[in-house]
Order: sequence, then C-alpha cells, then structure tokens
Amino acid sequence: MPDTGGTRKSGGVHLRPFGNAGENTSKYAGVREWQAELSISQLFRTSIRLQKAFDRCFSRFRVTAQEAAVLVHCAEEGETSAGRLAKAMGRDKGKITRFVDRLEASGFLSRRSDPDDHRLLIIKATGRGRRVAPQLKARFEEIRSQFFQGIPSGDINQFEAVLSQLHENAGRLAEPKPANTVLRPATRSERH
Repeated sequence: MPDTGGTRKSGGVHLRPFGNAGENTSKYAGVREWQAELSISQLFRTSIRLQKAFDRCFSRFRVTAQEAAVLVHCAEEGETSAGRLAKAMGRDKGKITRFVDRLEASGFLSRRSDPDDHRLLIIKATGRGRRVAPQLKARFEEIRSQFFQGIPSGDINQFEAVLSQLHENAGRLAEPKPANTVLRPATRSERH
C-alpha cells in the first residue's frame, strides 16, 4: 500500500488515525484504531443510504420517514401529546412539533386543547391518517426486511445488541459536560 501521509482511503473517504501520527493516545491501538475509524465511517454511510431509501419509499405519500414514523405512532396510540410523542420517538419536542405541523397541514393529524389542561395539545390521526398509516407501516417492514436480507438471525441479534450499546454510548457523548475549569481574565503576564 502506498504511503498516504498517515491517511487511508475507504470508499472515497480519507480516514486519519485517532491521535497524532506516531502517538498511541487511543485505547484502539494499531489495527483496532483503524477498525474503529472504519466502523464509524461505515455506520454514517449506511445511515445515510438507509435514510435515502426510506425517504424515497415515502415520497409518494409526500412525507419523510420521520413524519411517517410519527403518523404511524399516532394512529396506533390514539391520542397523545407532543411530550409523550417526543419521548416515544427519541426526539426533542421542537422537532416533533415541526413534524406534527407538516402532518396537520397535509390532513394526516389534528390537534385540540386538552380539556383537563388547556396548556397541552392532544394530537391524533385523522381519518385520512388512520387509512394511510397501515400502508406506511407495511413500507417500514418491507425496507427492514430488505435491509437485513441475507443476514442470519443470530448475526442480526448480535448487531442489535452492539448497536444498542453504541446508541447508549453516543447518548452519553451527546450529554453536556460541566466545565472543569472556571475561565478568568488573563493576567498581564499571561497576555505577554
């Protein structure tokens, strides 16, 4: 393999090892370091391809994959709130509200005030939404089936376990961390 100055090319993406060249700062030493980098890159690329497949599949309904998932959930739940929907879908309330806005404008969902608490809105699928939801769910199942085609069920189970752990790890990475140091103005000697 030709020397590429510490980078490796994989699927059109230039990858660099973790840390500085010649420095072993990662717990993934040597080959494991490259495997981790390749795995993360492959995970991103696979996620993008899968998202495109879902969006192409749902385009005839004029909804995105995320909107389709919200609609299916609402049709199956009956009535829900934005907060419960956000928790169930693993999204923030602002994003869910935007999905609901679009689905309501398309006539798939409706909202009304909660009679017990007028600050809350009740979200539910309309008749049109309930009629379309089973078709959307069937499309999700088709893509899921095609996505795992040719992979033994034992491998799928192992993949799901690993993916679940990766999801948990990513969640911890995404949490805001408290600052370890308090910033103060630089002293005169530190500025020079």
